[in-house]
Amino acid sequence: MTPTSEEPRRPEPSRAESSRRRAVGRPRRDGSTGGDPQQEILDAATRLFAERGYAATTMTEVARAVGLGQSSVYYWFRSKEDLLRGLAGANRQSLVVAERLAAGTTPAAVRLYAVLYTDVLQMCRGALDFYDLERVAAAQPDSFAEILDDYGRLRAAIEAVVAAGMESGELLPGEPRLATLACLAQTEGIQHRFRTPGPDAEGDAALAEPEVAARLAATTALRALLADPASTPEVEARALAELEREF
Repeated sequence: MTPTSEEPRRPEPSRAESSRRRAVGRPRRDGSTGGDPQQEILDAATRLFAERGYAATTMTEVARAVGLGQSSVYYWFRSKEDLLRGLAGANRQSLVVAERLAAGTTPAAVRLYAVLYTDVLQMCRGALDFYDLERVAAAQPDSFAEILDDYGRLRAAIEAVVAAGMESGELLPGEPRLATLACLAQTEGIQHRFRTPGPDAEGDAALAEPEVAARLAATTALRALLADPASTPEVEARALAELEREF
């Protein structure tokens, strides 16, 4: 019906409003309706990436797991790389912890353990193998600029803590940047082994829980840098207590 002066035209809905309307009750292939398809797609991708790995998972499998047609999945995420960005950006806890602790007054060794522990715990609990993310981000630096920037900020925060520890005498003297790279290699390697058992699968069973993997990585990296390695248990206990109280 053509609007008259007594019947003003309704404003067109915004894109955000339209998206919210489409998000609720979108029909699935089985005839049912669900909630927010964007979140359901991310949840399905999380499960599949964790079970099969990023490279082995297809968009078709993600769509099937949600019960949507492939075109519906592509409406929300144009590619598997978009899914990767969505998942990687959802959890920045280790960066938040690192930058908060880098400016703190707690002993540097305690801060370093807390950051390394949190980083591995986050990676192991998430859906992505860090190496998968790193490979895709390196191949498409413009598309993953924010994620690469986050990683650079994390490394800088850890380096600041390491430098403070070397200056205070808590950590052995050395080059903070190289020590930071060694710490990150330790944490990233542990999270990869947590997801991908090596030839000694029985030995890798010790990494069955994220908390165990996080403690192993943080303790091993810290002990190698401590001026007094015997103080490792005390530093670890204090760091975990700090994390529980502050975060």
